[in-house]
Amino acid sequence: DLIARALIKPGDPVVVETPSYLGALSAFRAAGARLLGVPMDREGLRTDVLERLLIRYRPQLIYTLPTFQNPSGRVMSLERRQTLLSLAQRYQVPILEDDPYGELYYDEPPPPPLKSLDRQGHAIYLSTFSKILFPGIRLGWLVAPRPVVDRLASIKQYTDLHTNTLAQWAVTEFIHRGWLDSHLATLRREYPRRRRAMLDALRDLTPHGLYWNEPPGGFYVWCRLGQGLRSRELLTEAVRRRVVFVLGEPFYADGDGQDTFRLNFTYHSERDIQEGIRRLSQALATLRRGRRKRPAIQPGEARPIV
Repeated sequence: DLIARALIKPGDPVVVETPSYLGALSAFRAAGARLLGVPMDREGLRTDVLERLLIRYRPQLIYTLPTFQNPSGRVMSLERRQTLLSLAQRYQVPILEDDPYGELYYDEPPPPPLKSLDRQGHAIYLSTFSKILFPGIRLGWLVAPRPVVDRLASIKQYTDLHTNTLAQWAVTEFIHRGWLDSHLATLRREYPRRRRAMLDALRDLTPHGLYWNEPPGGFYVWCRLGQGLRSRELLTEAVRRRVVFVLGEPFYADGDGQDTFRLNFTYHSERDIQEGIRRLSQALATLRRGRRKRPAIQPGEARPIV
């Protein structure tokens, strides 16, 4: 939100991934940005498509989550990161790198952040403690050129004066006492088990017509329905079984993604995950059979934690 206020004026083009983090899309829209979606492949943001947009629209900002992307879980390859930085230099456009999940790798460490590869000062790096400690901390950090930091500090001051001092002190002590490293090690042991429980349950319990990724880190499994089914209709059936998920449509700048949804494997126990997927499978089977003809659930009727 601070970045949007500092760097974006109404009508400015902003490049985002397709799909992308819904909170960022909302912040950019609130600032009046014109969102330009770029598709991804297995290596992340498609820089060939990006360059065409850079030539045509001269965007004000490129927003990317290159590591365990939310919602897709994709990881941008090292080669693609280097290409992205080269394009930012060539067309003189800043990159906003959002990296809330970079420490949550479960197989092998991901490529280095864009900011660590940036030699020209085009990347602004954002991260947060909300995903590696607890959501209520609402404390993050950034690495950016001094003029950008000064501008953001000024906006922050007249927005809410400053971030909670007690929270800053508590996190500082947590780090200084060496607890953060051991805590991350615990998460890297526990979350892969929950991820495996979800992936195994999806494989064993769900009928044909549901497709998903196998994320190497982060929080989420990204799912896509086949056979012309819509995730909002599935949510209607799932809520009746006391299961909710995040609809995929809000993650798309163009309103696409009606057949997608996001699951979170970090919150519940392995047993609850298995039971939840079993109920989701029942909901999907019911939807496919078309035994119930009720209106789809509307936005706001079910609000899972994002």
